[in-house]
Amino acid sequence: MRKILLGTTAVVGLALLAPVANAQQARPAARPAAAPAAPPALPATSVAPAGTAAAIFQTPVGITGAGPHGADGVPNRPATPTTSGIVVRLGGFFDFSMANISDSADSAVASTRTGAVNNRLGRQRNDFRTEAELNVYVDGVAANGMRYGAMMEFQMDNMGGAGGTGTNGSGTGVDLDELYGFVKGSWGELRFGQEDNAQGLMRVAPPGTLWLGVSSGWDEFVAQNAAPYLMSEFQDGGDATKIIYLSPQFFGFDVGFSYAPQNNEGERTDIPTATGTFQRDRTGVMNAMAGIIRYRGTFGDFGVRASFGALKGDSPQATAAAATPNNPERTVPRTQNLTMYSAGLLVAAYGFQVGGEYAWGNYGGPLTGTINPKLDSSDHWILGATYTLGAWQFGGQYGVAKQDNGTNGAGVDFKDREQTYWGVGLQYTVAPGMILFANYNQIKDDNILSGAAGVAGTGGAAFDATLNGRALNTYKGGSTTRDIDVLMAGVRIAF
Repeated sequence: MRKILLGTTAVVGLALLAPVANAQQARPAARPAAAPAAPPALPATSVAPAGTAAAIFQTPVGITGAGPHGADGVPNRPATPTTSGIVVRLGGFFDFSMANISDSADSAVASTRTGAVNNRLGRQRNDFRTEAELNVYVDGVAANGMRYGAMMEFQMDNMGGAGGTGTNGSGTGVDLDELYGFVKGSWGELRFGQEDNAQGLMRVAPPGTLWLGVSSGWDEFVAQNAAPYLMSEFQDGGDATKIIYLSPQFFGFDVGFSYAPQNNEGERTDIPTATGTFQRDRTGVMNAMAGIIRYRGTFGDFGVRASFGALKGDSPQATAAAATPNNPERTVPRTQNLTMYSAGLLVAAYGFQVGGEYAWGNYGGPLTGTINPKLDSSDHWILGATYTLGAWQFGGQYGVAKQDNGTNGAGVDFKDREQTYWGVGLQYTVAPGMILFANYNQIKDDNILSGAAGVAGTGGAAFDATLNGRALNTYKGGSTTRDIDVLMAGVRIAF
């Protein structure tokens, strides 16, 4: 290759000097030999040499689906390698949506109405929101063929001000969601850093259109409360810093495992702004481990996906009422260890996708949501279907979740909390990377408890006392059901 480049340079040089020599009728002076120039950088439309990072990681124009390291915003143009041979690519999306919201918690007479404004007025019905992500992909290839690199996801995710209330913040701050390195070979892939757990990365979930689902864009428009959404994709593992192994596929099967020592994330030794609490103080979920097995295959015109996953973690060992030198006996019983199991199945054929998920275990919502002693396990099931016709896609989902509310301090049972969701949606691909979407979502949340659920008689008098005064939230007319209806539409531009 070097000889060819030198020869080509000489031919081009003689061609450029020929007119000058003819005009002067004299031979040009000899020029000192110059060092061979480095090959020019590959233009964006070139095909990189086989085996290089640029060739392996470049992606064709128009790709906007899931990529090698992220779930969205895949770079859609071939990349040029840096001087070190490592490829750096950018991807992401911009999203604008608008919604009409009807929420019984917004009522001026709702007992759960919170905020600085007096309860003389209900909240507004219409709202706009924007969201964006910028993903940086760093990819390299070692001499032995091993791939390595890092992924950084910068997100504008409705960040608030002091204490997360938003009172002192613009709501448009940027933070890092996924942030991890990786190495990959024929033996599989190892990721290390801030990333979803194995269950969240590989689980087979019910299909849906853009921003349609049991925990999706609609919930960004409603007022949050202390009670978590029971179907809120618990398996993402809270993006705690962890180690993850993803195997290659054998006969349609692959597996994944992950481990996180504690539930915090990011580049920090201590929790920011804390003066007496540190990551290793046993105040959060510890030793979270997840494992999953997945199958993907085709049978004629049918495609099938299935998965079964499990997650466990140790509950916090210390609380605000932990033992002290003057009070060596614990006054607050330890919560149950965290467990969650999930099974999913999806079938695709002739433009249709139909699938569902069932999950159960001792959990109370997100990863940090351990439940108090003696409470029954939680569970949910979700069904979904989509149909794709050219640039159009139509879909719907339905799901039900249940959770034990336990008793108050006097041992009186509360009704179980039950959350029901259904929604329908559509999306239209206007151009590569540009999607219009619309969906309607309805949620009924029954028996939301004002405070943590518990069971009396667990051996801690102070703990039982904290359960006194707990009651089910009520809304307009004294109903214990929170009704939410959200009609939303918008546009996403992915790149």
